[in-house]
Amino acid sequence: MRTTRGILAAAVAASLLTALPANAAVPAADQQWAEIQQLVGAVKGRWTNQNYSGAVNRTMPDTALLGNGDIGVTSGGSQGGKTFYISKGDFWTSAGSPSLVALGNVTIQADTTVTATNLALGSTATASSSHPSFPPSRAVSGAWGSGFEGWVSDVGKPQWLRLDLGSAKTFRRYILKHDQAARPGEAANNAKNWTLEASTDGQSWNTIDTVTGNTAAATDRTFAPVTARYLRLNLTEPTQGTTADSINNPRARVGAFELYDAEGPTQPTGNFLEEQNLLKGDVDTSMQLGGVPVTMKTFTGADSNVVVTSITSQGDKPVRLRASTVVGTPDARGGMVQTSGVQGDTLWATRQTPASPRGVSRASLATRVIGGDPTVSNGRVDFELAPGQTVDVVTAVAGGGVNPADPGPAAIALAGAQTAASVDDLYAAHLDWWKNYWLRSYVDLDDDVLERFYYSSLYFLGSSLREGKTASGLYGIWATTDFPQWGGDFHLNYNWQANYYGVYSSNRPELALPYFDAVDAFVPEARRRAAEDLRRVKPDYVDARFPSGGVKSGVLFPVGISPFGTTSDDNYHNQVANALFTVTQHIEYWQYTQDEQWLRETGYPFMKEVAAFFENWVEEDPATGALSFWGGPHEITWAKNPSADLGMLKLLLTTLEDTSTRLGLDADHRWVWGKMLRNLPAIPTTTYQGKTVYALGEPGTISDDRAIRPGDNTVNLEFVHPGGQIGIGSPAAERQTAIDTINAMNSWGQDNSFPKIFTQAARVGYPGQTIIDRLKQQINQHSMANLRIADGNHGLEKAGAIEALNNLLLQSWNGLVQVFPVWPAGKSGAFHNLREKGGLVVSAARTGDAVEYITVKSEQGGVFEVKNPWQGTKVNVSADDGTASNVGAGKSTLRINAAKGATYTFTPAQ
Repeated sequence: MRTTRGILAAAVAASLLTALPANAAVPAADQQWAEIQQLVGAVKGRWTNQNYSGAVNRTMPDTALLGNGDIGVTSGGSQGGKTFYISKGDFWTSAGSPSLVALGNVTIQADTTVTATNLALGSTATASSSHPSFPPSRAVSGAWGSGFEGWVSDVGKPQWLRLDLGSAKTFRRYILKHDQAARPGEAANNAKNWTLEASTDGQSWNTIDTVTGNTAAATDRTFAPVTARYLRLNLTEPTQGTTADSINNPRARVGAFELYDAEGPTQPTGNFLEEQNLLKGDVDTSMQLGGVPVTMKTFTGADSNVVVTSITSQGDKPVRLRASTVVGTPDARGGMVQTSGVQGDTLWATRQTPASPRGVSRASLATRVIGGDPTVSNGRVDFELAPGQTVDVVTAVAGGGVNPADPGPAAIALAGAQTAASVDDLYAAHLDWWKNYWLRSYVDLDDDVLERFYYSSLYFLGSSLREGKTASGLYGIWATTDFPQWGGDFHLNYNWQANYYGVYSSNRPELALPYFDAVDAFVPEARRRAAEDLRRVKPDYVDARFPSGGVKSGVLFPVGISPFGTTSDDNYHNQVANALFTVTQHIEYWQYTQDEQWLRETGYPFMKEVAAFFENWVEEDPATGALSFWGGPHEITWAKNPSADLGMLKLLLTTLEDTSTRLGLDADHRWVWGKMLRNLPAIPTTTYQGKTVYALGEPGTISDDRAIRPGDNTVNLEFVHPGGQIGIGSPAAERQTAIDTINAMNSWGQDNSFPKIFTQAARVGYPGQTIIDRLKQQINQHSMANLRIADGNHGLEKAGAIEALNNLLLQSWNGLVQVFPVWPAGKSGAFHNLREKGGLVVSAARTGDAVEYITVKSEQGGVFEVKNPWQGTKVNVSADDGTASNVGAGKSTLRINAAKGATYTFTPAQ
């Protein structure tokens, strides 16, 4: 027997240092970790019932989530049981429109094996209706087995099943075996809501049990002893209502109705508590299994595709438990192939996507139990949990991708390699990964609501994005259905890019690396589309300019792509900006990291491809040399010089001029980019309610005559972000026009605008307190229990609004770094290791309006400048090489010619 382990207890206790005083200098590494534990440790998703509402979801689930960038875990279950849905980030179907699809789940519950006499066996059964082949007598025949169907009603609801026991009998327990218990893929046919009534004479009925919200395949209910001859099961909701068939053709399906005088496992009593622990990256559960209180800790391996649930008994008696593993989902796509079996002490199940010319994907789960003297039979693992004992339920995941070999053996081998000691090692490595992740950067926003959103967003990003793994799409890697909206694809007209908006400034640029891999895989198809498919953008325009139906170079992207170079949404909606939206993230990665090797190998080649398309696409006025171009500012619109496209194209051309010089490449072509840049028009404006505001395109050319759409998505400000054409250091008049545009749009609550408007406002210096108030309003209105921001359509992209909070704390413009540039007056705050353009890593703290210190690490070296927050005071400057100097009073900027990798600390002279 292995008793409860406390792997981290001593270490955590030792590292919890006292909070720093308000006037502290730069916190040391151990002090930073102590602060992180206090800040991040306070942010948890929390549940006190077992409804698991929103676990199965076509967007992002609403329950506790885990992930390691390749496998995703969603918490679910039913009263007295626990289910973890497991998905794999590269398990996509390419049949029809590509989509991320569900893999399967692992369920842990009490052993409900019955040894007492079934009092319902052979009783007389009647029903409200029945299918000719499945009369009510089948529910009490005892002929139970895999694939068995008992009583099946006609279509319609409600339905009832009545039993005549022949004489009055005393009972205290019944078991309903629903359709899924015999047919694992039929969870949608499990009964959801019912009452059970008893009668001594068949005329007067008393309700003895009521069940609502059931999802389990089998239901085991115990109550005070009842004596009666007749029973009536009233099924008000005979199905789950989760598939088209269960909604449109509901039938009651009771595989078996069993009745006993002996008590089964004690029904759950006491408190249920589940927490999504962001700091440690695990899910902590306190509940009862078979009447015994237990705690569970569930986590994923940091670098190993293993899901572990460690179950620890808190009771004083042993309890028999069971674990089962299945693949599939109630709303399964047609053509899915599912197999399962047992090898030694391991359960395995494999799922394969439908056949397609683009190949199939296969993925497997393999589950075994470590501890508890497990036995395997009937497709499950039975084990005993002794008082104080910890038992590990280990599930290995393998496969995914395109046309892999059978992944079952790899999953079985990985599960079989685990031991109690290896599980401890996995957990230690898992904790270490999350510790290092949180140490990358952190903020103290002096506001619980903002910190809850900030750290939960970083948690979702860290769980679903890892270097070397398949990029996650609209809803991360958590698939609990075969039909996520839009296939969970990579929507290129902002949604997918928004996932990454905050990763660079949060000093986690490595999270964007899967993005670049996915884009690179599609480039060959994007080249073909530019040459052959351009006409579909807008036939009349393309026919007039490009009779061949394409351009000679460049790339053209559709609305939605998916992994492995496939297309999910094969539309253009009059837009050629998808490539521009896509390349903004390459530019961001370069600007923030200054990683020249990545630039040379990945970023610069793709930038050139995007620019090549627009070199063909723009039109030149032969008289003046002025350039212009057409595109769709909103889907299915058409306008001259759409502002978002224009801003992003200018950003691209500016970056190409700079990077080609830096790399010493394309000197003979650099003038083309420069000429384009200097001959493109200014961002178009219009007048709204007497004020100049930024327009969607040139007024008078927009197909629906709406130059601005108040209350709608802030597309007309995407030239600010991600286009980067106005920032905190831009001329006041330009920023004021942007502020007037923000006021005119009033789009703070617009669903598409959540990852846009707050950052756009921060970039132009909109009043910081208003940004915070508006953001908090949306957080409070739209936060789910797991702290994600939900609106019914969007998912992981909501995390992009962390960029707004970073920009309130830190921005730069034309190389001048500003700390707390839009932070409200009098508000304290701090940030550590945020990243700024130029390869700078910056920290600062402020009490009230007084900045206490600034540190800047220059990863690449060279000159950087910081706006001086202490003008009128001498500033002390120290470097980590031990040198020190000062800057005289009155200097408006703090200018340093930095050594590569050196860190500089600025403090006001005392």
